[in-house]
Amino acid sequence: MDSRLKTFLKFIRIEHTIFDLPFVFIGIELGLLKTHIAFPYIKIILIAIAAILARISGMTINRLLDLPLDRENPRTKHRELVTGEIKISEARTILIISSILFILVAFSLNILAGLLSPIVLLSFYLYPLTKRIPIISHFILGISIGIIVLAGYVGISGSFPMQWQLYGYSVFVALWIASFDVIYQDQDREFDRTKGIKSIPVLSQGKIKVPVLMINLVSLAFLIISSLGFLNLIFNLLSGLIIIISVHWIGRKHIDTIFKEFYLPIPFIILFGISLQLLL
Repeated sequence: MDSRLKTFLKFIRIEHTIFDLPFVFIGIELGLLKTHIAFPYIKIILIAIAAILARISGMTINRLLDLPLDRENPRTKHRELVTGEIKISEARTILIISSILFILVAFSLNILAGLLSPIVLLSFYLYPLTKRIPIISHFILGISIGIIVLAGYVGISGSFPMQWQLYGYSVFVALWIASFDVIYQDQDREFDRTKGIKSIPVLSQGKIKVPVLMINLVSLAFLIISSLGFLNLIFNLLSGLIIIISVHWIGRKHIDTIFKEFYLPIPFIILFGISLQLLL
């Protein structure tokens, strides 16, 4: 693979972008159930492209706004903007192009998706700006990901979701992602404390297991009650079990291992359960 392309994919954290896509497809599937239309391949591809563009935009603005901190943080001093592998001007270009393309693709899907697209971008942009407000930044990040469940529905149907379960899945995703951000931010607890960043790890002095467990239990309540049927419920319960087990490994396994072993499979398990339920 070309080294520049490799650097770009690393910069936008392509694995996290792929991680988000199943949540978009939850909205798409429920949207198809409402509209009763034939499988619209082109539209689904466009929605996936829009989700990727929104994530690229969000990741880029986060890197740009966090650059002063990343330059001082020992953990982040090798990031592409800090080392110069990606220039600031290039990052700004990536941000502008990805944001404009996202809005254009959203309008190509339907008018409602186009009109709501700036709200999706705004949710991504807010995250790095809220890190000095106590606790809230974790949940802003969660909302920016959780909202894509609803975005998938709007993109495919051109209307606001009427099924309450879809909002339940959206809240689950928002809270569950927030719980991962708490674990992720714990890596920078001491550095963040010196910079006035009021994350849960800083405020709890590193005792994050209880807050993470509490957030996950609330998220799982939304996941379970949003099940569309018995098969969907079985897979949601399996996801819940994996999530609860993941809390046990906080501090015992590296954050990347926790993500790969416990967080990465969850979106695909949930999507499979919904797909199986709707098919049968």
